[in-house]
Amino acid sequence: MTSASAENERPAPVALVAFGGWGDAGDAASAVADHLLQTYPSEDLEDLDEEDWFDYQTTRPLTALIDDDGAREVAWPAISIGVAHLPQVDVITVTGPEPNLRWRTLCARVVAILHDAAVERAVVLGSMLANTPHTRPFPVSGSPLTADHARELGVEISEYEGPTGITGVMTQALAEASIDTTALWVAVPHYVSEPPQPKASLALARRVEALLDLRADWSSFVADTAAWEHGVDELVRADEDIAQYVQMLESEKDATEEPEASGDAIAAEFERFLRRRDDT
Repeated sequence: MTSASAENERPAPVALVAFGGWGDAGDAASAVADHLLQTYPSEDLEDLDEEDWFDYQTTRPLTALIDDDGAREVAWPAISIGVAHLPQVDVITVTGPEPNLRWRTLCARVVAILHDAAVERAVVLGSMLANTPHTRPFPVSGSPLTADHARELGVEISEYEGPTGITGVMTQALAEASIDTTALWVAVPHYVSEPPQPKASLALARRVEALLDLRADWSSFVADTAAWEHGVDELVRADEDIAQYVQMLESEKDATEEPEASGDAIAAEFERFLRRRDDT
């Protein structure tokens, strides 16, 4: 078989969308897309850096030195479209800070780019702060999913209604454009919410594999998760109040293992997450 024939048999690319900011607690969601770009041969396809999307007093550009003579450059916030060439499929990534302006226009722009690339399936990732203990598997919720598919993936069906971010708007825009789209959200312990969050990223990554029919090397997430859990364990042991709090969360988690209860718990956690955001 010629290389050209093999290329022709390569499946259509898939898309992975992960915006930073409001819906990316601990950078857990964006880390999954970044990992693929850093682990596999990749390239930039397009940067959407027009002034249409950002309020620069809110999402500020960054200045950096570029040589020993003091010359500087300014990096403007942008939505980056890239592609990671995995052995079995190309993954087109959409990453960047949550835009401040013109969400519907931006979503239409991204949809057009993905349509031009013949993308038929997409996953949109998010992460939220929650009352979940670091010692238990992190719950993942998703939509839209059938009950059977959710059970296979080990996720809860999200029934959340309320304020949303660019992740929710983009999910809807992709679905309305006839791209088979699933949104996944992972819970991040609010008491250890600083990035990185390898355990949360790994929980998302495993579901991304199943949804997009790909196999990727997540070994760094696995190793980092073990180190992260060990480090948090030490911090908890050093503070009796936190240790008691974690024990309480563990008891609550263990009491909500029934599917109906855990689904309600995830919805309640998301509502609490939004209230915390509004209060900050």
